[in-house]
Amino acid sequence: EVVNPEEKNENHNQHLSNDKSSISSTDEGDILKWLRQRSSSSNNNNNTPHNNSSSLSDLLSSPLNFAPGSLPLSQLSTLRHCYADPSIYRNHFKEKDTRRIPYSEKHNLAYIMLPKSGSSTGRFMMKHEFDALERQVKLKPPMNAIAFVRDPLSRFYSQYEEAYVRTAPWHNVQNPYYAKDDKNDDGENNAIKSNNRKSATSSPPHPFPYLYDNLHSYRDYEDVFCPKHTRSDPNSNRECTFAQSQENGTLASRLERFVRDYDGRSPYDIHLALQVPLLSNARDGRAIHVTELYNTTDAGREWHAIAERHLGDDATWLQNAKKERMAGTKESHGGVIQGRSYPRRLDVSLVGREAERRIVELALLDYCCLNFPLPKTIAEEVDGRTDLNCKMDYDGGTVRIQPAIFPDTAIK
Repeated sequence: EVVNPEEKNENHNQHLSNDKSSISSTDEGDILKWLRQRSSSSNNNNNTPHNNSSSLSDLLSSPLNFAPGSLPLSQLSTLRHCYADPSIYRNHFKEKDTRRIPYSEKHNLAYIMLPKSGSSTGRFMMKHEFDALERQVKLKPPMNAIAFVRDPLSRFYSQYEEAYVRTAPWHNVQNPYYAKDDKNDDGENNAIKSNNRKSATSSPPHPFPYLYDNLHSYRDYEDVFCPKHTRSDPNSNRECTFAQSQENGTLASRLERFVRDYDGRSPYDIHLALQVPLLSNARDGRAIHVTELYNTTDAGREWHAIAERHLGDDATWLQNAKKERMAGTKESHGGVIQGRSYPRRLDVSLVGREAERRIVELALLDYCCLNFPLPKTIAEEVDGRTDLNCKMDYDGGTVRIQPAIFPDTAIK
């Protein structure tokens, strides 16, 4: 019986691998059983005899398309079967074998940071629970290496907004596209002619300059998602930080244009990188050493479990929880423990179906290789069709998972 991607699958929520160094035989056995069930169902529909002794190589003699999120595997097991083609996603990978990440020597525990996937929370927990320091680390057995992943659509909106602000022409911190005015240099309050590169110094042009049309400073941007007429005091922007977006579609329409133009292969900011390449080796496109994989949906409870497993009663988190229970205080668990947690600046309800579908296409590698189901509205749209599906084949004696389609050819 084929797994329904909308059902909560016990395997899908299984974080730990029985085999921490390689693809386990249990995983391949689960895939074989699943493939035989699919083959049996298909043969029954066609009144064709079926053979339950078929091998993986037999069943995958031709590539098989399947729906994202439908595999009977955990996200970690799915990742270990993934192939992120370096020729397509090369600009999304980390090139070096070592990474500067939080590492606890005492517990031999490393945390792999993925932008916009709970990295601020992860840094905080590693520092305060595990006394970890950020250092250059080569991920390899017997090290424990953990990572958190996030629903690709939700993550894309956060990625886009982070990249939007970090590469805005008025943002002067580690921004290659900062448009410095020739007349003065007063940071974000600097008046910049709208995308007029002649007034800039040596900064390269922004690849998508229309994103900032008629916006010359962060205050201008703020006035779009937090208009003055919506504030209790029109002359103060104090309430804008945590105010729900009141934008009129200006920001949503610019995102829609961006996803049409963006090729998905050339992220101009690290925050636009996909999750799977950051968890894969740039040389062969296969997964790096990861022993535990979690979802940011309930990061609080997940970090609670990690602390309990690795630290036991010594975990500060658990000690505080016990004090709260004794005091009768309700224990809280959220998705964010530490880091920025404020409303989106663009109103995603104004983003059209076509743009949302394009986002899913751009992030299809993450959907396929992390076993995330498609958003319900998109899944209903592609049901029974071959686009926005994943592909499984048998390559070099192992199962290989990748998207059935790839991002558009890079824009020249």
